[in-house]
Amino acid sequence: MKTIFFNFPVNTPKIAFTHSDKTVKQLKGLGVIDKDAAWVEYPLIDENSSREELSLIGMPDYLKFDDEDNPTAVVFDMELIELYILSLVRTQRSMAFDYLDNIQMRAMVRGRQSVVDAVEADKEILRNMPDEIDLSDATDYWTAYESVPNYLIDFQEKYRADLA
Repeated sequence: MKTIFFNFPVNTPKIAFTHSDKTVKQLKGLGVIDKDAAWVEYPLIDENSSREELSLIGMPDYLKFDDEDNPTAVVFDMELIELYILSLVRTQRSMAFDYLDNIQMRAMVRGRQSVVDAVEADKEILRNMPDEIDLSDATDYWTAYESVPNYLIDFQEKYRADLA
């Protein structure tokens, strides 16, 4: 068995893959892979593969060939990965803002100015977060993901005692 990546639709940068024990020639003959498709063959990528290899089959929408005319590998389209990571950050940040706004209002009602100030400081960190993300050294999904600073802590736990 092997994992075969191919462009689909043909003549586009979009990548699809299949697992097969058949040759690419056989798969093209069966119509699984278009006869004009560019392709790259890898050893079977399955649950025993590395997380980097698993991300190739888990995120095919974010892949491209290293060379569209004569591919030798599939690589992550880092521009798309950056957009994806930033959208995840924005979603998580939005949920954190909603929660922090709630905590801040409860603290205001209870007259706990130090908690209001602490929450505002956390919100400022979150506001600046997208500007602090630097994915320029990332080479794949995982190095991009690990480049994001983890400011999204458990705010409920952080402020539990302050609002008890």
